[in-house]
Amino acid sequence: MNCGCFLGGKATTKKKTGKKYYYKCGKCRANYKEEDIKNSLTFSIYELLKQGDLINNYYTPFIKSKLDNKDMDYSKELKECDKQIDRIKTAYIKGIVKLGCFTEDLKAIEFKKESILKKQKEQRQYENLNFVVDDLLVLQDRQRIENLIDPTKFLNELLNVPNMEREKLQKLIATYVDNIEVSKENNELKLGCINFRSDFVSNLANYHNNYNLPYNFDIFSDENGIKIPMNHEGKTTIEAQAYFNKLQTTLSDTECKLNYYEIEADEKLENMSFELHTEYEKILRLMVLKDKKNYSDKTLRFGVITIEYESCIQTFLKRTKDTNNELCHI
Repeated sequence: MNCGCFLGGKATTKKKTGKKYYYKCGKCRANYKEEDIKNSLTFSIYELLKQGDLINNYYTPFIKSKLDNKDMDYSKELKECDKQIDRIKTAYIKGIVKLGCFTEDLKAIEFKKESILKKQKEQRQYENLNFVVDDLLVLQDRQRIENLIDPTKFLNELLNVPNMEREKLQKLIATYVDNIEVSKENNELKLGCINFRSDFVSNLANYHNNYNLPYNFDIFSDENGIKIPMNHEGKTTIEAQAYFNKLQTTLSDTECKLNYYEIEADEKLENMSFELHTEYEKILRLMVLKDKKNYSDKTLRFGVITIEYESCIQTFLKRTKDTNNELCHI
């Protein structure tokens, strides 16, 4: 806010426009339309959705695959449930157990068995994971690459963000964001800092320390103000080149062309310019190189991965052509 106070919410209902939500500052009396705030947050909300996809679909299973309960033998528990079911059925047939008790006991054991089967299924899914940490990092970079080689899909997803259900949006914001700073200049909304929940940030750091999950330092930006991911951990020159090769391999079904550079900067991170292979390239990732021949040298070295715009356009045109050919044969 202009005054640093928290906003209070309110809603109005009209016949023509339906219910509208507003936020009001009790001190400076400024009013903010929820719709305007949501529209200003479109790209940030899209980024949170993508982050949520990575966490729910990959990071969480990766962590669970490392937990101790992956070694549990659920087959023994399932056999015991089957024995209990057989005993109850035998007792019912012999007239020892009445129908009501038989039905209730059978339901309880079947419920327990379903729960065990679910855990066993999850265990097998985790065992089938062949991920290493760099694979999770590749998933991050592939998200950014897909936005470049399929701009139509990216724009459609971005344009759908304002149409999200209010409850779903509230849950997303509550999961990741502590507060958002807004203000007004000449009666126009100005978006300030988005402050993430401390537990969300600390969890990312803890998961990185305990399970080696990817953790980015976004301290650099490109010429458009877009943050450039830089992984927290340092890599040797060989490790950085191996990651570049792994990422390039995942693009074998595209026309995308990646380039790898090694650059130097002083301890103040000044003078990091370098000569590109082509005129139009976008930096995808920075990697701190930790192997130094002279450890007294304060020069910092980085591995830099870029993608050529022209190759992205070629991939997009090829995909569009392939889609049109498929439609013609329907």
